Order: sequence, then structure tokens, then C-alpha cells
Amino acid sequence: MAYKIITHDRKAHIDEVLASALLSIHLGEEPTEIIRMSSQLASEKVKQSEPDPDVWFLDCGMVHDPERRLFDHHQDNQLGCAASLVFQEFFPHLQDSELADYIQLVSKVDTRGLRVLDDYDEVHESQSYWSFSQKLLMKSFETNPKAIVTLFREGLEDKIRFEQAKKKASLWLETEHHTEIQRVGEINVLLYHVQPPEELASAIRAVDGKIVDEHEIDAIYSFDDKEPENRVFFRTNGGHDRLDFTRSSPAHIAFCHQGGFLMKFIPENDQEWIKIIKASALA
Repeated sequence: MAYKIITHDRKAHIDEVLASALLSIHLGEEPTEIIRMSSQLASEKVKQSEPDPDVWFLDCGMVHDPERRLFDHHQDNQLGCAASLVFQEFFPHLQDSELADYIQLVSKVDTRGLRVLDDYDEVHESQSYWSFSQKLLMKSFETNPKAIVTLFREGLEDKIRFEQAKKKASLWLETEHHTEIQRVGEINVLLYHVQPPEELASAIRAVDGKIVDEHEIDAIYSFDDKEPENRVFFRTNGGHDRLDFTRSSPAHIAFCHQGGFLMKFIPENDQEWIKIIKASALA
């Protein structure tokens, strides 16, 4: 289905870019045209007649009516930004995801300004670092909106696939006997008893971060993705001042990073990992 997007002109924001990219994912194809016009003219067009069935108004028009393809929030300060409106309408299955959290953050800033961020006054350097690349993208959207929407669409599609993989990874982690948490002295270790499926390896690492935070894990004992005969010890941020794997000497060591945070070895028996933790623990 060929369609067009109308959004506001002048300064571009991440809101209408995200909204356009999300809409293109939902519709299964990119728009034939993205028209940037004044918000006043867009509002007049919406008032004068029923929008064409192949035209979508995003972040302009002063009306929120999904059935008429109108997604604006400026007329009601209780509404979230345009991207959040599109997301809520067409992606309810992703509401409990990292992507949803990000869109909520975008909505917070878009509707209330940067100063509402909890750490606004403390991260000026970080803002300068990250916002520079975003400013380049938004400036490019002002002159070549379709190219930027294509870029965002590809990134969002990849992110959505990853969110779906994370749901499968969560189910895998919750399966009995796949993982276990054990304490050795003062050290909390997350043990992997079963090697995760190769297609879920990246998603597993993303999801087990929550386990690490919730249970104050100091180290993860898992498998090498490429050489499954190797077991791997990884020191988490919580174990930074508590473990140094260079202090231990497994009989069949394959690699130990000089920073002491990563070790690969072939275990002699099921209990060797405990000896490694004890030897690596810092007083």
C-alpha cells in the first residue's frame, strides 16, 4: 500500500523520525514521500477535509485519531509524543521492553524538555557527546527525511528482533537446571549448567544483566560461544574490587586477560571453578 507521511517543518526532532520509522515497520514498507510543512498548514488541512486514506499526519495536525491516521499530541498536554502514540497503537506486544522504555524517555523529553531528566545538570559532557550525532541525523532529516527514516527503520527492526529474542532468552533462563546462583565465601556466582542456544547467546547476555543486578552477582561462570569445551569466568561490575582472575592458575587455561576480568579454561572437574573463585578473591 503506497502512502505518504506529513510532519512539521523547521527543526526536526527524534519524535517524528521515530514515529515515521515505526509506522513504516507496521505498514511493511517505506513511505513514497515524507512531506514537511508548517504545523499551522497541517492543522488547516486536517480541519478542512477528511485526510486521504494514503496520508498519515505525524507530530502535526493538532488531532489524535488513529482511525483517521492522525497522530499529534500538541493539542493535549496529557498525551505522549507522536512516536509513543504510534508505538502504543501498533506495537502493544512490545510494551514491556527496552524499546518501550526508550520511547517513553523520548516522550518525556519531547513533551517537557531536557531539564526534566533526573541527571540533566550532572551530565553536560555526556549530552554533548551523544547529542552531536543525533543533531547530525536530525539536520539530515530536514533535507532528506526518507534517507533518515530508512536508517532508523533498519535499526528499529533489528532492535525489535532482539527484543523478541530477549523474551525467548528469559524463558530459557527461567527453565530449571539451566542456571543457578551459588555463594563462595563472600562471592556471588551465576552458574550456567547448560550452554545457551547459539541463536540466543547475545540475548541471554542482555537478559542475565537483570539477574546480575538483582542478586548482586560478582562473577558469571558460563560457556565459550565458539569453543564450548572451554568454560568462561567473567567478572561483573559488582565484582570489580572483589575478584582478579590472574591470581588463579587452572591446569588447562586457554586465556586470562591481564585486567583480571576474563578467563577461559578447560575444567579438570566440576569443582575446579570453586577453587578458582577462592584463589581469585581479593582480601
